[in-house]
Amino acid sequence: MILSNSYVPFLKWRQSEFQALFKLEDEIKDFIIPYIILPPIEYDFAERRLKKTIEEHIEPMAKRIYDKWGSRLALLDFHDSLEGKVMDNGESVVEYVHNEALALGCELVPVVSFEKSNWYLVEVKKITSAQKCGIALRVFLEDLDRQTINNEIDYLLEMFDLGISNIDLIIDLGTPDNFEPYALFSHIIFTKINSINNIKDYRSFVIVANSLDLMQIKQPGGVFTRHEWMLYPYLASKFKETPPTFGDYTTDNIEFLPQIDMRKINPSAKLIYTLPQHWHVLKAKAFRGSTAQMINLCSNIISLPDYKGIAFCDGDKRIYDTAKGIENCGNLGTWKQVAINHHMTKVVHQLSSYHASII
Repeated sequence: MILSNSYVPFLKWRQSEFQALFKLEDEIKDFIIPYIILPPIEYDFAERRLKKTIEEHIEPMAKRIYDKWGSRLALLDFHDSLEGKVMDNGESVVEYVHNEALALGCELVPVVSFEKSNWYLVEVKKITSAQKCGIALRVFLEDLDRQTINNEIDYLLEMFDLGISNIDLIIDLGTPDNFEPYALFSHIIFTKINSINNIKDYRSFVIVANSLDLMQIKQPGGVFTRHEWMLYPYLASKFKETPPTFGDYTTDNIEFLPQIDMRKINPSAKLIYTLPQHWHVLKAKAFRGSTAQMINLCSNIISLPDYKGIAFCDGDKRIYDTAKGIENCGNLGTWKQVAINHHMTKVVHQLSSYHASII
């Protein structure tokens, strides 16, 4: 069950993300309910075709979720390119993954939204009817302006034959243009969310947001405010009867950008380290052909007053080991994994301190 002191990180289910989750300490995992998004099939630019068939892409997913997260609760969503696909056995991709995951011992809640196709909703209805798992309803910031939002929620309740006590309500603020001033923005969000009837009766209530836009960060990087974290206490104080659970996009945008032929580009080396109220982002020269620059980036991080040390998490240990020459310089995925692993650990510690302070 998602509690007010839980943490809901949004994760694209690719290697960096699921390894970051897998390598968390158990005491951190106990507070995390990941929102997993199964990714689209990648394109092979050399072969000019998709790298995998839908069968090859989807068949390992349930086992991977179990191998990396076990029987712990998770929310499961699908990239829209997968939603209407069918496996060789005739099952929809959506039903196949949920059924296979359940057989392995996973506890998954399917995610729906107003944007999902009727096909997808019908497939989810099969799952909820058989598994009695309820649903997670993802509501975007723009959805809150709909005059008919309560009618649309009632339609879903009737379709799934569920009461709101069987629904996890996920309010996804996305990446707002401006969070500040926090008091004003939180009041606006509070007013918008209160247009939804009976908030306190939902199984859980989560507010998710993001403020880190790596595409806009140039060399050599800098220090950037974690606005979603700074906003959270303001929102929590307004929803006193139903404190919202905190969620974010970790250190990466969850949008799946158009695929690029990686033979033709050489992305910058970068390292992101989450601080109490900021991200410390280091961005250097092109990574490929100059991987040794990661030693300097890691050395920079371990020299920070807020570096947490090798015992804090797997990500912090990897930063130290590379700075000291104990580990190699990895690849781009290594440093995404490191950043996400540290970030999730940091947020769980912060939430523990925050909720202890308001008891």
